[in-house]
Amino acid sequence: MLNRRFLRVKALQEIYAYHQSESSNLSQAERHLLEGVEDLYKLFIYQLSFWVEVKKFAERRIEENKNKHFPTEEDLHPNMKFVNNRILNVLDDNRHLLSLEEKYKINWADAREDFIRSSYNRLVEYPEYQEYMNNGKDCFSDDKRFLVEVIDNHMAGDSLLFDYYSDRDLPFNSDYPIAIYLLWKFINELPASFNTASKLPPIYKNEDEDKEFVMKLFEKTILHADDYMDLVKANISNWDYDRLALMDKILIYMAITEFCEFHAIPVKVTINEYIEISKFYSTPESRRFVNGMLDRLSTVLKEEGKLVKTGLGLVEK
Repeated sequence: MLNRRFLRVKALQEIYAYHQSESSNLSQAERHLLEGVEDLYKLFIYQLSFWVEVKKFAERRIEENKNKHFPTEEDLHPNMKFVNNRILNVLDDNRHLLSLEEKYKINWADAREDFIRSSYNRLVEYPEYQEYMNNGKDCFSDDKRFLVEVIDNHMAGDSLLFDYYSDRDLPFNSDYPIAIYLLWKFINELPASFNTASKLPPIYKNEDEDKEFVMKLFEKTILHADDYMDLVKANISNWDYDRLALMDKILIYMAITEFCEFHAIPVKVTINEYIEISKFYSTPESRRFVNGMLDRLSTVLKEEGKLVKTGLGLVEK
């Protein structure tokens, strides 16, 4: 579920918080890091649960309309395509999702009369919904396409949903965009064979290895920050170190940690990862700075014998 880039982002967030804290406690920060990873997964589960709840609301609305004193023809013969969406229906009964909702104490009871209704009313106005409901198709691929398009086009900017989480003090608001991407990726890659007994993807692809990676990255970056600062100062040009954004410094320090401590990760992979992360978490100038600085530092560290890569394809000839 969480690939290495997301783990790097979680480490980045926690390192930044550590440096901003007046009473930094490394062991406490390490626990908070792992909790933050769990919270991101929790938000992903919330998003799945949200879609199921919207589908349930639509079912209730259909039944209420049928029981009107003077129901219309549309009330009596509604378009059932959304409530029959194969993915939402299998998620509704998926045993693993139900167990995770119970684990995380997800309960939409306080939201049905306002938040869920508002979310449903906005959904039915989306052009993607209108097209989906009236295109005459009845297949798994169309059910998936509809969900993927709505998630991609509307959920990232859904202030109503974001505010719902914020109002309840759920501790992962900064992870909202990542959780939306995880939701999109999960639905987009969901096979037609997924059923009520299927397992949702776990937090980590490989729990032991990924936990070791994110914890080591976090710890070594903090413990060697002074050494990294000296290294950067000695090799910086056309930039004033003291005027660098803290986020840029941390990105550079994390990359140096990967250069020196993670011998199986190619240098180019590390550089590309932190350039990409800088686009979203630092200033517009950061990409150019991070790219140039890491190219230079990788050369310097190699010359000093501190950058040693091992494994197939990593040993330069």
